[in-house]
Amino acid sequence: MTRSLFAKFFLFSWTSCSLLTASLYGDSVPAYKLNGGPVGDAVRAGIGALQSGDLVKAEESFRQALKLKPDEPHALALLAEVAIRNGKPAEALPLLQTAVAKNPTSAAAQEAMGRYLVRQKDYARAESALRKAVQLEPIWVDAHLSLGDFYMYRGRFPEALASYRTAMQTDPSNAIAHYKLGLGLEESHDQQGAQAELESASRLLPKSGQPHIALGDLLSKTGREDAAIAEYAAAAKLEPENATPYVRMGMARQKKGQTELAQESYRTALAIEPAQVIALNNLAWIDLQLSASLDEALTLAKKAVEEAPNVGQFLDTLGWVYHARGEKEQAVLALKKGTTATPQDPEIWYHLGVVYEEAGKNEDALAAFNKSLSFKKDFPEASDTRKRAEKLSARVHR
Repeated sequence: MTRSLFAKFFLFSWTSCSLLTASLYGDSVPAYKLNGGPVGDAVRAGIGALQSGDLVKAEESFRQALKLKPDEPHALALLAEVAIRNGKPAEALPLLQTAVAKNPTSAAAQEAMGRYLVRQKDYARAESALRKAVQLEPIWVDAHLSLGDFYMYRGRFPEALASYRTAMQTDPSNAIAHYKLGLGLEESHDQQGAQAELESASRLLPKSGQPHIALGDLLSKTGREDAAIAEYAAAAKLEPENATPYVRMGMARQKKGQTELAQESYRTALAIEPAQVIALNNLAWIDLQLSASLDEALTLAKKAVEEAPNVGQFLDTLGWVYHARGEKEQAVLALKKGTTATPQDPEIWYHLGVVYEEAGKNEDALAAFNKSLSFKKDFPEASDTRKRAEKLSARVHR
C-alpha cells in the first residue's frame, strides 16, 4: 500500500473554513468598545472569565452588569454566549431579542444576533443582522470580520475577501484581519497573497502559534515541506502544550518519506493530547505499512474510531488493520461503515472489494470495485482496482 495519508487526511485535520468561522460558533469574543464605570467594569470582568473558560464567573459578571443597567447590549449578548456555551441555545434567543429591541442602534446586538442565527442555519436573517452591524458601526473591525466569516462559511469568497480587506483597511495593525484575509486568499487560490498576509499576521501576533500553523499548511500544500516544518516548529515552540503543530509536522514528514521522524511527531502529539485523532489514525497506518506492530495499530485505530466514529477514513484504517490481522468479518464491518460514513471515497470501496474478493464473495467484490471506479478519481490503487474488476467481471459473467 502506498496511500498518501497527507492527501487523505489534510482536509479533515485542517480546513481553513473551520478556523474562519470560529467566531460564529462561540470560540472567540468580539472586541467591544466599553464605557468606563461599574457597568463597563462588570462586562470586562465577564469577558475575561469567558475567555478563560470560567462560565460561572462570566455569567455572574454579566448579570451584575444587567442589574446596574438592565438593557446593556454587550452584557445581554455575552450572557447569550454563555447560554450557548452551556448547551442552552433556547435561553440565548430571548436575551438577544431584548438586546436588539432595546438597543436598535447597537452594532454589538446585531452582530451577536447574526452569529446566533448562523448557528441556527437561518442564513438570510443572519446576513441581514451582520450587514446591519457593519452599517451601524462601520469602523468596528469585528463586525466586518464576522460578516467575512459568514460569507466564507457560505462559500461566497469575493464578498468574504472584501469584508476582510475592509477590516484590515480600517485597522492595518489588526492581526486577526490579516490572518483571516490570508486564509480567505488561500481558499481563493491566491497563494502568494495568502502567504504575505499570514506572514504579516505572524509578525503582529508574535506569541501565537496559529499563524505559523496556517502558514505551514499553505507551504506544505504547495510542496514546500522543509519550510512548512520550520513553521510548525515555530508554532510548537510558542505553544508547547498544543498538539496540532506536531500533528502537522508528522504529516509533512510523511510527505517527505521521513517515516521515523513522522512517528516521533505523532507520538509527541499524543503525549500532549492522547485523544488526538489524526495522530492516532496516522500512527496506526504507519504501523500497518511497516508491519511493525499490528497489536499497536489495532489499539490506535480503535481509539481513533471511538473518538470520531463517523469519519470514513478512520474506519478504513481500522478495517485495513483487521484485514492485515486476518480478521475478515471485522474488516468487512468496519469498511462497510466507512463507505456509509464517506460514500465517495474510492479507496474505502477498493479495500472493501479486496476483503470481499479474498473471502470468495466475487459479486460483492465486483460491485465494490465498480463503485470505487465510478467516482472517476485518481487514487494509488486505481490501476489495481481496474485489473481486479476486469478479472472478476469475466469470472462472474461467464
